[in-house]
Amino acid sequence: MAITLYHAPYSRSVRVAWLMEEMGLSYDKHVVPREEFYSYSKSEDYLRINPLGKYPALVDDDLTLVESIAIMEYLMSRYGDGPTAGGLKPVDGTPDYGRYMQWLEFGEAGMGSYVVLLMAHTMLLPEKLRIEAMAKWAARETEGGLSFLSSGLGDKTHICGDAFTAADISIGYMLLLIKLMGRMDAAPQNVQAYWNRLKERPAWQKVSAIKA
Repeated sequence: MAITLYHAPYSRSVRVAWLMEEMGLSYDKHVVPREEFYSYSKSEDYLRINPLGKYPALVDDDLTLVESIAIMEYLMSRYGDGPTAGGLKPVDGTPDYGRYMQWLEFGEAGMGSYVVLLMAHTMLLPEKLRIEAMAKWAARETEGGLSFLSSGLGDKTHICGDAFTAADISIGYMLLLIKLMGRMDAAPQNVQAYWNRLKERPAWQKVSAIKA
């Protein structure tokens, strides 16, 4: 096994690094310094690995994958401990698995576009390119996503129940972006408490300590 993760802190590669730390996998980290976040992603060397010029990219021998949720599923399937990947997902084909898959995908497909648009039009884009109406729309959609998450979470410890799963990693990354935008204080109380529990995990603390 020779796994290399191309990782830029605060990018979607956080999900992959977090999962691998939870699984105890050995891997090489190619950490992109913050000042090279954009320049390296468009370099000829990196575009040969990921033609999209985005993070992450995972290279496992002769296989290269670039979608964070797909990478998570691949790693659990190939290197996980049994059909549940050591407890990181429910048994395939069960109702619990269906609920797990919904929340795993919700972290990206259900929230990702709104959260990223909100970040773009409030932080990332030059001010002259920001669109106030787009920021307001994305804020409303993000609030709706947080409300849905709050309802699904209820008084459970994690999104699928008492046990931590990879779905928590998927959602946790979106909560990280919301925190970076300074909007976590406006999230429902159970979502804030959930985020605080996720931050207590040793694997998360190891990944979040990676600076570049």
